Amino acid sequence: VWNAKCDEDKYFRGFARKFATFDHYYETQDQKYAHFKSDEISSWLANCPSTIQKNSTVNWYNTLKKSIKGLCGRPKRKKKTDKGSIHLTSDLFEFRTERNKRKLYIGGKKFNIGSLSFKAHANFKEPKSLYIRKERGQYFVSFCYEDGVEIQEFDGKKFDAKKYAKRQLDHLQDMDESQLQKIVVGIDRGVTIPVHAGHEEFDFSKEQKNHMSKADRYIKRLQRKLARQIKGSNRRAKTKHRIAVHHSKKANIRKDFAHKTSRSLANGFGQVFIFEKLNTK
Repeated sequence: VWNAKCDEDKYFRGFARKFATFDHYYETQDQKYAHFKSDEISSWLANCPSTIQKNSTVNWYNTLKKSIKGLCGRPKRKKKTDKGSIHLTSDLFEFRTERNKRKLYIGGKKFNIGSLSFKAHANFKEPKSLYIRKERGQYFVSFCYEDGVEIQEFDGKKFDAKKYAKRQLDHLQDMDESQLQKIVVGIDRGVTIPVHAGHEEFDFSKEQKNHMSKADRYIKRLQRKLARQIKGSNRRAKTKHRIAVHHSKKANIRKDFAHKTSRSLANGFGQVFIFEKLNTK
């Protein structure tokens, strides 16, 4: 439904460039989705709760309005990847406790989609909406809710990041060179050693390097196996899943390194960090 709205938006923009005014084009955009349902072309949409389709169009429309104001980019088509997510409102899910285990039941009166056993990392209140993401055959549930904690105030007012950043810059401009050298740290990023900060080096541990090289060897072997297998077969799907698992192991090692390195830098290593400008993706 999101991709269909993106295609519709592309058509209206092309039409508006030739025949309509700029303001009139945006009046044609709406949150309707019923015209995408067709018994011949998209009969499978009838098996999906309409609330899910509505949530998708509402999110798309809100993104479009933000892009018009210049707050973000225009909504783009989503690729058919393994990391698909879905937005559910409170009428489509329910938390239950059965045999001392918490379960998340998904669906409504008409559509009973199923249930997920999950591990809660902290105590929580039931949210008004949540996102479910599927990756490598695993499901991840994420949501936020009102916790009753008041927003931190800055000088008696609500925290404003732009004002805070401007105040910090004004404070640094008043310092001389000797004061700046004590608090400023230059960070150099490289291929052989990921981070150079002053006289310190931050690199992967020996165990992490061994795990990453081992994962690379498995990926190369499985990629050769994947090239010989028939597209659409179950065994090829299993091989793709195994490759994704090894890629995720490498990604987890990189995230762990980045988190620990940033933590050690923030713990009294310096106050202002200068990064070199790398023109990379």
